[in-house]
Amino acid sequence: MKKIYFLLPLLAIYVLQVNGQQTWDNFEDIRQTNYGFINGTFIPYNENPDPAGINTSLVAAKYTRNASETFDVLILNRVMANVTDYATGSKTMSMDIWSPAVGTTVQITLENTSLAMNPYPTGRHSEYQAVTTVAEQWETLEFSLTGTPDANVAPTILNQLVLLFAPNTNTNDTYYWDNLQGPEFAVDACEGIAPNANILNDFECHQNVNYIFSHSGINFQRILNPDSDGNPSSHVARYVRNGGEENDVIIGRFDGALGLSANSAMSLDVWDPNAPTTVIVSLQNNAGNVILAMSAETSVSSTWQTLSYDPSEVFEATDITQFVVLFDPGASTSDEYYFDNFNATNTTAIDELEAVVSFKAYPNPSNGATTFEYELKNSANVIYDIMDITGKVVEQNNLGIQAAGSNQVLWNANDYSNGIYFYNFRIDGQIASGKIVLNR
Repeated sequence: MKKIYFLLPLLAIYVLQVNGQQTWDNFEDIRQTNYGFINGTFIPYNENPDPAGINTSLVAAKYTRNASETFDVLILNRVMANVTDYATGSKTMSMDIWSPAVGTTVQITLENTSLAMNPYPTGRHSEYQAVTTVAEQWETLEFSLTGTPDANVAPTILNQLVLLFAPNTNTNDTYYWDNLQGPEFAVDACEGIAPNANILNDFECHQNVNYIFSHSGINFQRILNPDSDGNPSSHVARYVRNGGEENDVIIGRFDGALGLSANSAMSLDVWDPNAPTTVIVSLQNNAGNVILAMSAETSVSSTWQTLSYDPSEVFEATDITQFVVLFDPGASTSDEYYFDNFNATNTTAIDELEAVVSFKAYPNPSNGATTFEYELKNSANVIYDIMDITGKVVEQNNLGIQAAGSNQVLWNANDYSNGIYFYNFRIDGQIASGKIVLNR
């Protein structure tokens, strides 16, 4: 029986999108590109300013254009497969954008990094544009070919996507963007990697928590690992502490309530330039109330170290939906840290609960009616909650004592908006959770 974990990523993480597109970045569970040169102010971990729109994501990137640059750019690096289908129009690139004005041009240029070091148009294979049609709300832009500046560049040697907001202007407007769908990658490092319920975030193929705020802002980013000794990961997080904040924080959300057991343990890999440094991981509810603050201390400088945390004393908590990470709390330092491999072992899958023989939720994605089907070893008291992506409980159902054997519950979601929801089942007091996507 396939286990349903509370943080099981959508299967779509590892498959190509409709029309051949590949998700380059959604700033949540799919982050598959490196950011090179950036002209403006780029905050990749920013709370969605309008989750009631067509983009219901919890997190979206924030970008403020550099007014001194006529052609302000963000450069995304990834080796692409043959892009001929995009140049001919049989496939299209797209992205969600929140723009302050109607009529704003957004441009994508596909390039070869080495060749593009020469003056324009050398190395620029093809250019695509789209224009915003609404102001201060989300819309999905689809890009159309506008030119092929350098016809000598082969469509099979491209490794750079350049994104321009309002090219050939000198504005300093702020945009939010998300869900960039672009050309397929020549090699997808995450293809075939099975979901692992113990890995909350490795900044590679398991990115199952959502970072919604940090005092560091632009200085909290996913980057290439600068020190592979002791941590072979290709990508990690870079975090420069904001010295102006005594209690500088990183705030993140779990995918639903964190299901713990009496044997649960948590860990975080940290690279600290000036050990010893206290690193706190605080488990909280959706309102930001602290359920448990766990503290660990680095002991070596300028090398990777795994910090261990014990959350087992709150394993019965049913509302751990948020976490906060604090580097050197109570200080005013501005050190640069790297962290990676945020793990939680012995988290609970629904069919791992003592009272449950099997469990499945179908269909998933759901078209509005979801069946929860489970088999109980013995009669048990069953309660289930439905939460939205922010962790808010939108529905609670006390099913009372249910008989041993096969049971079914139908969740009717016709009154809910499309998006990601989480279900928590409490069976004789034990809790476990899962994710479901509503897409009518």
